[in-house]
Amino acid sequence: MHCMNLRILLVGGALVACAACATNTEWAAWKAHPAHFASEDHFEFSMRNRAAPPLLQSPADLELAGAQGWWGGPFEDGPLVNVAGHWTGMWVGVGVYWSPFSSRAEADFTQQGRRGEGRLVLADTLTMDVPPILTIEGLHGVPVVLEVSGARLVVKHRVDGRHLTGEFTVDGDRMVGRLHDSSARLVLVRQR
Repeated sequence: MHCMNLRILLVGGALVACAACATNTEWAAWKAHPAHFASEDHFEFSMRNRAAPPLLQSPADLELAGAQGWWGGPFEDGPLVNVAGHWTGMWVGVGVYWSPFSSRAEADFTQQGRRGEGRLVLADTLTMDVPPILTIEGLHGVPVVLEVSGARLVVKHRVDGRHLTGEFTVDGDRMVGRLHDSSARLVLVRQR
């Protein structure tokens, strides 16, 4: 009996954890499609891009996406936002003993269509809950690649996205986002 209760608890916890990972828009898209992938080509494209810092797409992928009705990715998004420029602002997070903390943040981005590159700097990270690469690189900054999808921006470490990945929402000259695997939240404003 005790083992059965443990199984129910584990399955219930897994369901709650999975439910928390999707937005309402993502749930609606998944409910509207009977399968996770539109075709074998869609599956191959997703597997090829599951860990790549920049999206690996070709003109043939774009043609297949339109012909086969792929969903759940950059092929459905509206116009791309422009993120090129120098951004400054603040980051907030927690430090030693989970005490709240905030400090200066900066980013410099260049953009060519959907992709780009740049540098991300967070000041005063020594004892903070941030990806370690930010502390290692310090005020020199972390080299990043970026992927723009509509008004969404994903920033990853240039060599390996496991070192640093961040997601931002861009609204004109303001972006708000978070860094994965940390408590860090950022608010940046483009400098003119």
